[in-house]
Amino acid sequence: MQYIHLSFWGIFWMLLPVSQGRAIKADRVKNDAKLLASTLITRIQEHPIQFLFPSNLKISGLDFIPDEQLLESLEHMDETLEVFQKILSSLPMENVDQMLSDMENLRSLLQSLSTIMGCTARKHSQCDTQVNLTEEYAKAPYTTEKVALDRLQKSLHSIVKHLDHITDC
Repeated sequence: MQYIHLSFWGIFWMLLPVSQGRAIKADRVKNDAKLLASTLITRIQEHPIQFLFPSNLKISGLDFIPDEQLLESLEHMDETLEVFQKILSSLPMENVDQMLSDMENLRSLLQSLSTIMGCTARKHSQCDTQVNLTEEYAKAPYTTEKVALDRLQKSLHSIVKHLDHITDC
């Protein structure tokens, strides 16, 4: 009887940590997303193309790349990242594989936060950036790469800035 009693308490103590599982809190997901966005900003700043051209390029014809947007909703943040993900994956740029992976992970965090906040799932948008991108890239490949990375960096700064104050989907 003593051995049965001992084994019961042994199993009880082993299962105690399992029973204390907690739901993921929105603040933790927000912090993870901000950290990942900051890491992505650092990767962009250290990309070799950033050292070839000045950061204040004024270019026409690249209007399909999101620029200077106020990203105040989770849906808008996710849409913008999706556009940049399509753009970067279609450019034959070097050293962007980790950035693409980080963007995918950041989008997953934003979608998790959306679920935690009770938002409905967003339908993926179909955009025609591929046609415009191919044309512009043929004209000025390095400029297109530089502008895409600069605008992505601005969008990531906006995400980090507004993520703490997010109230709607």
